[in-house]
Amino acid sequence: MRNAFVTGATGFLGLNLIELLVSEGWDVVALHLPGENIRYLSRFDVTPVAGDILDFPKLVNVIPKGLDAIFHLAGDTTTWHRFATRQYNVNVIGTANVCRAAMKRGAGRLVVTSSSSAYGCHEDRFSESTPTNALTCGINYHKTKYLAEQEAKRLVKEGLDAVIINPCNIIGPYDTVNWSQLIINVVRNELPGAPPGVGTFAHVKDVARAHVAAAEKGRKGENYLLGGVEASFREVISEIITVTGADIPLKDISRFKLKIALYASSIKAIFDGKEPLLTYPKYVRLVGRLSCDNSKAVRELGFSTTSIREMVSDCYEWLKREGLL
Repeated sequence: MRNAFVTGATGFLGLNLIELLVSEGWDVVALHLPGENIRYLSRFDVTPVAGDILDFPKLVNVIPKGLDAIFHLAGDTTTWHRFATRQYNVNVIGTANVCRAAMKRGAGRLVVTSSSSAYGCHEDRFSESTPTNALTCGINYHKTKYLAEQEAKRLVKEGLDAVIINPCNIIGPYDTVNWSQLIINVVRNELPGAPPGVGTFAHVKDVARAHVAAAEKGRKGENYLLGGVEASFREVISEIITVTGADIPLKDISRFKLKIALYASSIKAIFDGKEPLLTYPKYVRLVGRLSCDNSKAVRELGFSTTSIREMVSDCYEWLKREGLL
């Protein structure tokens, strides 16, 4: 039996990865924050352990020796600048800690879940060989994911056996805070309109399978972009309307209106101290274009994904089963 340690085990991708690992007979130790809700995690036959990737001594103690693989999925995805320091600590220092702990405990392979955001912002199609602009694009999340990768690559030179995965947008079950919110807004007729941006989307289960493939046959020190289906947000929302049967008009919302909303949200946050509904990173995503070449992952990891409709349908059915709609 193969054995694995998973950080970020209560997250959207973490739960899907754990479900896959358990179904394939892996023995899994799953890390969660102390006091964190493990409602979904407890459904799987795993060993849950409480810990924090920022506490290196305790992290080392909860990682078993001689694992076949460590999957590092924990991260901070906030888009609000007031949480920038916390995000840096979790994404950069936390990743460095996991890398050092993997070496100390003699893990066979470490799979680091980064993001396509580590390459920065590009209007044109990009690949693993595209120079990053993450340090200068003005988005802290992009910067921290890039710096986290640098920590891993630095330790690869010292002997760490690590592979880096860079997913784009992910849709599917166990999502309660990401693209599922778009589905919920459509069902509740609370969507102001379709933004003008374009994204690249993959089914979460396909991304989970790519993680296992990376553990088994990814090349040491290499990045793998996990793209998928390129679609405008209008096309995605149209699929959501079809899948859910929502009776709403599909209106467009312009870049100009989104910029006004960005300014209004930012000003409101100054006065009430609450996280704004629309932040600059969210605005960039809604009006920009995310298009990447994932041929390397297809060729070396066997990566593929399904249609937008299937992704949306699986997420929608899960939301209904869990009573979240």
